[in-house]
Amino acid sequence: MPVFAIQAPSGTVLEFFVVFSVILLGPIVFSRLGLPGLIGLLLGGYAIGAHGLGLVSAGNHTVPDLGHLGLLYLMFVAGLELDLRVLKQNRRAAVVFGLLGFSIPFLLGCGVGWSLGWSRPSLLLLGALLSSHTLITYPVLRDAGHGASPAVATAVGATVITDTIALFVLALVAGTQTGSGSPTTIVLEILVGLVVLLVVGLLVLPRVVDAVLRTLGADRVARYVVIVVALLFMAMLAQVFGIEDIVGAFFAGLALNRLVPNEGPSMERVEFFGAAVFIPVFLVSIGLLLDPSVMFTGHTLGIAALLCVAALGGKAIACSLLGPLLHFSRAERAAVYVLSIPQAAATLAVTLIGYEIGLFGTAVVNAVLVLILVSILVASLLAQRVVGWLPSRAGEERPLGEKVVVVTGSAGPSEAAIRAATRLARPDGGHSDVVLVRAATEPRPDQSVLRALEKRIFSHGFDGRVHTEIGDLQSAVARVALTEAPTLVLVDDPSYDAPPGPGSASVSVPVLVVAPDGSGVTRLLGGNGLTEEVQARLGRGERTKISLRRR
Repeated sequence: MPVFAIQAPSGTVLEFFVVFSVILLGPIVFSRLGLPGLIGLLLGGYAIGAHGLGLVSAGNHTVPDLGHLGLLYLMFVAGLELDLRVLKQNRRAAVVFGLLGFSIPFLLGCGVGWSLGWSRPSLLLLGALLSSHTLITYPVLRDAGHGASPAVATAVGATVITDTIALFVLALVAGTQTGSGSPTTIVLEILVGLVVLLVVGLLVLPRVVDAVLRTLGADRVARYVVIVVALLFMAMLAQVFGIEDIVGAFFAGLALNRLVPNEGPSMERVEFFGAAVFIPVFLVSIGLLLDPSVMFTGHTLGIAALLCVAALGGKAIACSLLGPLLHFSRAERAAVYVLSIPQAAATLAVTLIGYEIGLFGTAVVNAVLVLILVSILVASLLAQRVVGWLPSRAGEERPLGEKVVVVTGSAGPSEAAIRAATRLARPDGGHSDVVLVRAATEPRPDQSVLRALEKRIFSHGFDGRVHTEIGDLQSAVARVALTEAPTLVLVDDPSYDAPPGPGSASVSVPVLVVAPDGSGVTRLLGGNGLTEEVQARLGRGERTKISLRRR
């Protein structure tokens, strides 16, 4: 009898081990082969799935469920990181492409269904699944510094339009086929749901989350959990009205857009968990569905070829029209294309529901999986090239509140300074950092003191970092202006004055001097033409008029 028994690993631990091994190794291996890491996640998912090595069983629900959370997370981050200022400037382009990006693939899809002799509900459902898209390549363009590009803002803004209309068609067809309601009832329910999402997402949720974050202070874990709860709440609210949860997730991102600054610590945690866990698991979960023995038969491939031509060709036609209609350059049209051709989220939802209600057969389901694989592969390969085609945005004028740095004494900033920094940064979705300046003879601040200081600062709706440095106020302001690339330096000392000379910090970066007693008296050094804008932002919610004096 053996002293000890050795048995093969199994169960949840093994499944998560192989999933995260794919997340780690897949992108590394394929990147070294000169291919996008996304492909490594998809093919790695197939390799460990029931149709590959069988390490993740066909009946597994944990990985697909976590993958669905990753899909919600992807849509949420897209709304969260969307530059609302750029979207506002390009809202016409987003609406135009949203309508074109839906209608052209939809009509081509209906044509494919008609040519195959399908019924009217089946061809409408086919058109709906081909017209949607998922922002799988968005992280590639964002990480390359093109997140604020008009082309990217157009594609992201159009996503909610195309997916909402596609899921609207899905709800209408499914409701009439299953007898769950008349077309009029279903339309009214969805319209009411969209109104509720708009009201809750744009008016109620931001205020509630802002109040909770102020109460929690600098508790990093709790702040992150509040953000995730807000995401899931909006996804759940969308489902209540028969709207797909990805639409609610996108609205949640828009709702918290200004509360979670793109360069702030809260966004760092959101992006970390998204890039490390949720979004890669979503791509691996798609790979688990791939079954070459069924997908690559003659009949299935024939349908898949028609679907690929209709989906990819329809998006190409829609993007080509952006040139004459909106004067988009070739690179911008290419960027919109790589963002709008990946099929996954709404495509899977429409396909699976169509299969459940008997409008699609197994051949169509597997043909759609081929379409998903091809669209993601094409988009991933093209995205690497598009990154180099888009012009750099480094020389463009930055918004006033993109990055506000508060420079103050070792005792910490005054209430007036923190209020001013928050009001200046929030309209642009920017963030603020605090630099505590102490003399070399002062003792190092105790951690408990710093935590208490952070709690007080975050109670004002602040989202940024607090750090200390040794020196004097003048040198600290100069160093911050030269090394941290702020759009505005806020000094919490009324006696501060910029050093003379053309190379001074106040010439290159505007410096706002705030009176810590809350009297509302401030001085703006440098920043030609910013006086009225600063006055308007600081005067919001104040009874006393703030006096600005520009040097």
